[in-house]
Amino acid sequence: MKLTFYAIGESGAPLRAAPATRSWMDETSDAFAYRCLPLNIANAHGWEFLSPCAFSARWDGGSGSQAIDIRCSAGLHARPTSIFGHGVLTFHVHGLFRTEPGWNLFIGGSPNQPKDGIYPLSGVIETDWSPYSFTMNWRFTRADHWISFEEGEPFCFVFPVQRGVLETAKAEIRSLASEPALKAEYEQWSLERRDFTDRLMVKDTSESKTRWQKRYYRGLTMQDKSGISDHQAKLRLPEFTDNRTRAVAAPVVRVDALPEFHRKVVPLSRAKHGPLGLRTLDCSFAASTPLISLAAVECASASANYPLAFAGHNPPRPVCVVGGLPGLNLQVNTAGAWRFGHYIPAIVRRFPFLVVADAGKPDVLTLAVEENTELLDQAAPDKLFESGEMTALGRERLQFAAQVAAEFQRTEALCRHPAFEDLLMPARNVAPPRLAVRSVIRDLRVVDPERLRAIPENLRGEWHANGWLAALEAHVASAGNWERLLAYEDDKSATLVQPHLAAPL
Repeated sequence: MKLTFYAIGESGAPLRAAPATRSWMDETSDAFAYRCLPLNIANAHGWEFLSPCAFSARWDGGSGSQAIDIRCSAGLHARPTSIFGHGVLTFHVHGLFRTEPGWNLFIGGSPNQPKDGIYPLSGVIETDWSPYSFTMNWRFTRADHWISFEEGEPFCFVFPVQRGVLETAKAEIRSLASEPALKAEYEQWSLERRDFTDRLMVKDTSESKTRWQKRYYRGLTMQDKSGISDHQAKLRLPEFTDNRTRAVAAPVVRVDALPEFHRKVVPLSRAKHGPLGLRTLDCSFAASTPLISLAAVECASASANYPLAFAGHNPPRPVCVVGGLPGLNLQVNTAGAWRFGHYIPAIVRRFPFLVVADAGKPDVLTLAVEENTELLDQAAPDKLFESGEMTALGRERLQFAAQVAAEFQRTEALCRHPAFEDLLMPARNVAPPRLAVRSVIRDLRVVDPERLRAIPENLRGEWHANGWLAALEAHVASAGNWERLLAYEDDKSATLVQPHLAAPL
């Protein structure tokens, strides 16, 4: 039988043949638990997905998705999440299985691998036709109890099952007396078992030394004959062969990721851009971006209008949440105007410009521009060059872009501070449940006010001097804006149309 896993991406959860071992069985006296053959076979009766990261989680007993607090420093792709509410913790496997026709896949937790405080939920999937991925879910069994998974610990166990076999089973109950031969063998075993158990307690008997009867382990009947020809005393499944197609290694050129809204930047040139002017107050380029990066220095201003959060890892980056749906910024109208009276992030005001350092002279900054932006227009009256020289507008853009770049560098220094990540908790702890479950919001994190208050005094003084403490306090204060964002979305819900839905068929 062929079993194929189609991986989505290169960095999903590791997949392995399940081992027969269990840590609790190792710890039994003389590893006695391994003498139970049914346990051994069940342990190895499938394949396991392993957690790519270590994490801890706690359920507060609530029914919403925000009721689970997940503490994990790994990236969004690796960490579990809370989607369904009611104390259900969700793992993504980042791929889908294909079985041969007529075969399903049983999904569950690893057999004989109990975990205190949380329980794996099982499912059966028709994997011979389904083009859909699946999630592995665990349900907390009690509230206010921390559970942990280590990196490399199995979180999902799979094995194929043939569809339709159970329904065709002729299930019946009969008296053992109706099978005299089987009854005789059972009674012989029962008497021997009772006698063995009695002698097990007697010092220096053969039973006390062997400590177990081995007929089932060896596949023997009471007459010491082979019960079946294909008896299994161990089970070792094959590992998945990795046949993913990978590009032939080629020279890699490392480039820094461009910030939001930029796709291809070129140096600002008198020859190329001399006749162009800048169209101001047009923010249509940001209309499809619900999360916009912030520098720490902006947090106090932005917190007056928006909920603030942190996205990503290594390091996380502060963002203001300007929409709760993918591809939609609630603050930009159809004419490209930003919502009146609301703070416009510096990264929006900087566009289409940014500064780049000269490779040979890192202290020399060059003003660059997005190559295909519609904000540069010959008809726009505010020119960047006049008589071959940069105008006051051009010089102001260069100065502002350099200032923004410097503030983002200072912000990165905060986010890379060793004590910083410990201050964060899931945004679902403060966001309304209707927002918290959405793909745009569910992996965001926010500053935990209790942890912020508990930072050491020496650290508090350092962060206050850097302006970081005020930025983090603004993050905390912005929590009230989650409800305001949702209310504004409700007010505009009749007019919310995703860009791809508005396209002609």
